[in-house]
Amino acid sequence: MRRLSTGNEQISIPEISAATGGVQSAGFVHKGFRACVEMSGSDDTPLLGPVIEVNGEALPITKIQSELDSYWIPKFAITAPQLTANATIFAPLDRRGFICSLTVENRSQSKLTIRAGWGGCWESTCLAAGKCRPMTGVKHATVESQGPASPVIEFRGNTPLFAVAFLADDPASARLWSDKSEDVSEGDRGHFNVVAGEPIYYELLSDFELGVSEIRTVTVYVGIGLEESSAVASAAEMQLQGWERLLGGLSSWLKRRIIECDDDVLKHTMNINSFYNYFYSQATTLDSEQLILMSARSSQSDVCGIYSDRDAMRWSMPAVMQINWAQARKMLIYAFTTQLNNVGSRARFLDGILLQPGFALDQLCAPVRALQMYLKITEDVSILFDRRVQTGVNTIKDILMVQRNSNTMLFETLWSPSGEVSKYPYGCLANVLVWRVLLDLGMLYERIRDMDRVDEATALSNKLRAAIQKHFVVKGPMGDMFARSIDLNGNFDLGDDPFGSLKLLTYFGFCAKDDKVYKNTVEWINSEHNAERRQNPSVPDLVNDLLSGNSASVLDFLKTAELDDGIACDEIGSSDGAVLSGRAYSACAGYLAFGLRFALDATLPKAAAVHMQRKPSGTLYQPPPEMNQQSKKARV
Repeated sequence: MRRLSTGNEQISIPEISAATGGVQSAGFVHKGFRACVEMSGSDDTPLLGPVIEVNGEALPITKIQSELDSYWIPKFAITAPQLTANATIFAPLDRRGFICSLTVENRSQSKLTIRAGWGGCWESTCLAAGKCRPMTGVKHATVESQGPASPVIEFRGNTPLFAVAFLADDPASARLWSDKSEDVSEGDRGHFNVVAGEPIYYELLSDFELGVSEIRTVTVYVGIGLEESSAVASAAEMQLQGWERLLGGLSSWLKRRIIECDDDVLKHTMNINSFYNYFYSQATTLDSEQLILMSARSSQSDVCGIYSDRDAMRWSMPAVMQINWAQARKMLIYAFTTQLNNVGSRARFLDGILLQPGFALDQLCAPVRALQMYLKITEDVSILFDRRVQTGVNTIKDILMVQRNSNTMLFETLWSPSGEVSKYPYGCLANVLVWRVLLDLGMLYERIRDMDRVDEATALSNKLRAAIQKHFVVKGPMGDMFARSIDLNGNFDLGDDPFGSLKLLTYFGFCAKDDKVYKNTVEWINSEHNAERRQNPSVPDLVNDLLSGNSASVLDFLKTAELDDGIACDEIGSSDGAVLSGRAYSACAGYLAFGLRFALDATLPKAAAVHMQRKPSGTLYQPPPEMNQQSKKARV
């Protein structure tokens, strides 16, 4: 493993070096920019890393071990001849920042003179919404003199845009410098500016004597804010709470949300991807403090800062629902409000504005499919009485009916699930999704006693099922099989799309696994007749196999697959399972976590259960369930 990732709702730390314990980059989401903002160190200096000197010399590190405690908290153990050091990097829940703690212990037989703490370099800043672009501006650096010394760097355009502050737990010497300016340290009133793209260096170090077997901890709190004062305040609030209590609160939260299964290797893969999806497919924006959803939250991903209905509702939300129903409910509300105006389009910005126009039928179906899954797992009927959800469902239904061919009952699309133009207007998997959604709508209407709409949705689904069987079953090399797309003029396209595979027909309940047409289709997909068959596996396609019941060989492969340092991606090597493309794909991580839980029939954590104010009954209206507000407690 080369890198570790962690973060919280507000801060992402996508890359921490497993070899050095250095934070290479950190970021946040800015609604005004409609993008993720990411700060990075230089090639030879991390954004923030541990610094240890023993008797005036840099510590000779002979061995370093790294792990993810509770599948999300990076911890490092450094062993040297004279002492041991342990570093922990974590982002407390619901805080604008993160914490780096370094503990050193004297293992020698004599007193040691130690200089220890954290230091680093902020060089580049990028704005990511699909493509990653460098930000232009000025970095204004100073050492805050009010209270403990705190290096503060404010990124400015015409006005301050955001700032980062570093605050030590114990008295420490603070210093800032650049290649073109003199040092600014504690007690100085100086400051300097550096153009974006040029490095600023900083450090907070403590000098002390360490007796035999004595232990000392140096902690730095990193706060983010919209300007200098709010960044310092973010760091100061974490310092007031104390790093040990904040760490304990995060550890407890994570442990209550671990998904259990008998296989330790697959349990590890499932839970790492579960937490990665939870924290990297959604965020609280820095400038508006609103929830937003996205396909990825790391600039290493091509879909960083982009919203798509499929990624958010069919891949991420089910995985979030496995460990936190309340957050899944908020995700649904976001999809039915902020993203409703352009629902069904290929991709949007975080505020719902079109990024990539064009209609995709599978994307339109995703929110309703997610709503039914949420209701099935949680029995939280109250969401159906939310006017925002009712408006969203009706809007989606109206848009859906516009796509219908009145002569055949089939529904058309422009984009295929993979984001390519569909060769013919009618896609098989997309129409099966419509059939599934019509059934879902019938179930939703039945829950609110709207029996006329139940009958209407059921009748439409039956007609569509017959139309799919009539028009999409064609002659293939193995016999009758499902075509990928058709045009109603006798033309059809044989193929499969890992992002919307025909293998999923059984998962959606359209046909049985032993259905002859379905078996021929799957056999063709995996045969040499399929000219588009990938030479290397695709993680989404592996999950398709998990969901369709072909899991034995996939589970064996995933036990040894490296993936993207343990995180799901798109394409991986056929031998080692290492990432080839689609890095840091958080929505795919959710899809993998959900697929593994489904295939292993793993036990959901108790935290996934909804605590209803009363049991569902014959009463039509159901009040919203209570939500845990523990993270808002004044004292952790």
